[in-house]
Amino acid sequence: MNKPMTAGLFALCALLALGSLASAQNPCAEIGSDCRVMTASEVQAFKARVLSVRALLPVPDPARYVHNGAIEASTMPFVAEAGIPGAVPTCRAWPAGSFPEYPYNTLLFGYDGKAKDEKTTGDEKDPLAATKAMMSAFENRVEVGVELRPHPFLVDVEDGKPLDVSDPEAVDVEKSAAFLSWTGNDGTNLHMIFGPRTGKEEETLIREKPALAFAPVVSIEIEITGPKDEVAALKKKIDRKSFEALLGPVVK
Repeated sequence: MNKPMTAGLFALCALLALGSLASAQNPCAEIGSDCRVMTASEVQAFKARVLSVRALLPVPDPARYVHNGAIEASTMPFVAEAGIPGAVPTCRAWPAGSFPEYPYNTLLFGYDGKAKDEKTTGDEKDPLAATKAMMSAFENRVEVGVELRPHPFLVDVEDGKPLDVSDPEAVDVEKSAAFLSWTGNDGTNLHMIFGPRTGKEEETLIREKPALAFAPVVSIEIEITGPKDEVAALKKKIDRKSFEALLGPVVK
C-alpha cells in the first residue's frame, strides 16, 4: 500500500474514532440542539411511570393467545437501557419541558393465537396451504400499543375546527374534554386517548433549546388491533380511571 493512501486511511480512522469519542462524551451530539441527558431521578421516575403503564395494559386470554417474543424484543427499550451500567438516557424539549422521545415513550406488545390441535392432512407441504395458514395466523394476531406524550393529542382540523375523529367509518365514538375513544376498520382497531387534544401543531413540536424542567405526561394513546371479538373484550379490561391517574407530573 502506498504512503499517501496509508496516511489517508489513518486520518479517516482517526476522524471516525474522534467522532465516536465525541458521541460517547456527548450522547446528544447526533440527536438535536434541544437534547439533554436525563438526571438519575428523572430516569427512575420515568421508568416507574412506564412500568405502571405496562401493568395496566390489557392482555388477551392466555388460554387462546401466546405472547409474541419477536415483538417483545423491541419492547420497553428505555427500561432495559435504564438498567445498563454506563447507559445515558436522553430527552428532547417540548413546550411543557423535557421528555424522552420514540421509542422510549412507546410500548408495543404482540400476541399470537394458539394453534388448534388438528390431525395432519398432508397439506403442510402445500405452498398455498402454508400461505393460507400464515395469513390466518397474522389475522388472528393481537397487538397492544401505547404512547406517552408530553403534549396534547394532535387531531386533524377541518374548516378551521378540530376534528376529533377523522375516520368516516368510526363507530362507538366516546369523547369528553379529557377522553376520546373510537373503533374503526370493522371493529378490528381500537383507539383510546387520555388527556387533552389540540388542533394546533405548534403545541406538539420539539423546541430548539433544552428544557431544564421535566414535562408531565399530558396524554396517553392506546391502540389495539386484532379480531373484532378480542378487541372488544380487551376494551372492557381497560381501567380508565387508573390510566387517567397516570397523567400529570412524572418527577415530584
